[in-house]
Amino acid sequence: MNAQNPVARCDESRVKLRHIARTFLEIGLTSFSLAALGEAKIWMTEKRRWFTDDEYMEGLGLAQLLPGAPSVNLSSYLGFRLRGLPGAAVATVCFLIPCFLLMLLLSHLYLKYGEMPVVSGLFRGLGALVVGLVFNTILNLWRSGVKTVFNGLMAIAGFASVFWFNMGIVNILLIAGGASLLMVLLLRRFPLLARWTGGWSGLWKKGGSASGTPGADTTRQSFGKSEYVSACSQVPLPLHWRNVTLLVVCLSLVLAADLLLIRLRPELMQMGARFLRIGALVFGSGYAMLPFIQDTVVNQFAWLTNQQFAVALALSLITPGPVTIIGAFIGYKVAGVAGALAGMVNMYFPAWAMTTIVAAPYAKAGQVGYVKQVIGGIVAAFIGTLVVVLIKLGVDTLVDLSAIAMATAAFAVQRFVKIDTIWIVLGGALVSLVLFR
Repeated sequence: MNAQNPVARCDESRVKLRHIARTFLEIGLTSFSLAALGEAKIWMTEKRRWFTDDEYMEGLGLAQLLPGAPSVNLSSYLGFRLRGLPGAAVATVCFLIPCFLLMLLLSHLYLKYGEMPVVSGLFRGLGALVVGLVFNTILNLWRSGVKTVFNGLMAIAGFASVFWFNMGIVNILLIAGGASLLMVLLLRRFPLLARWTGGWSGLWKKGGSASGTPGADTTRQSFGKSEYVSACSQVPLPLHWRNVTLLVVCLSLVLAADLLLIRLRPELMQMGARFLRIGALVFGSGYAMLPFIQDTVVNQFAWLTNQQFAVALALSLITPGPVTIIGAFIGYKVAGVAGALAGMVNMYFPAWAMTTIVAAPYAKAGQVGYVKQVIGGIVAAFIGTLVVVLIKLGVDTLVDLSAIAMATAAFAVQRFVKIDTIWIVLGGALVSLVLFR
């Protein structure tokens, strides 16, 4: 998309697959852990302007609602909205390629040459860097997704639900969705409550609501002094029964091919079946999947020792992409390169398939004002839960002044300096090798 032409024309709205591939390769190269959510937002709403802020936040809400890693779910949703199933496949594969190849290399080096002293230093330094990047991500998401007083309360509720009450993702969904729906119903009877669903300044105004009320038109968005029409808003949603049937058939064929391939070796079948189950049933981000993965590979099948699992986790944290890329390490240990591919595919396929199936009806529902307000409340609650993840990462990582300095520097450079995240990561890696030896 031409950055000089803020309003996309209809004949330019069909984003080419090669542009999607290149963009998500860039995102995959520079995104660590939850920082991927912020990096994707920068590319989608600022650099490419394929989505408005509201459209992007709707996608983030769906990514959190489904099982699996939110960053992978989000990539699937964004690609699907731009080019259907091919777009979802290209976006997801390109997002995962960098972390998969790097994990494959690190797995080979570790398993062939034993302990790598350099891993410890990289883990400490890049772990601290990730904290800074995630903090910046949460600030950006908060600015986009917590624009009203009510959404601010939902974000606080989401934080409290996890931090103090240890609630699961389903309970948080019920609480945030129920409260948001109740507010929508009450607004029809008590219009004065609109001050709570408007901007923060509206809380202090008598009657009326401030600007920023949810449900406003999302196809146009301010960008400097101009407006643009997002490419996403001009792509028709494939809601016809023929489209849905074709989609389900394609997904069924992919699943059948996967099952046929992993049946060729017993160990691949054992691992693939367990990973499919974990990927389909575990909600609450990739971190929530780790205990189930550890129980399977360490306790049930003894494919890894506890020490090897700890190393695998460390490697997954110092590579870009989601933490669940640990599945590639496990697969490589079990069955080489074929095992690494099987581990990654079966870990992510269930949520990827669910995302592509529900993306169109979810986006259609999001165009309804009242539904949009409910989704906004749920998204805000999930943003609050990200703060808990940040705190846990900080407690585990920021153990000395050097780590605190690394996190602070990463946050400040990304926040205030116009520099691509890839250079922050590369610079952080070099500093880590020197500072954390």
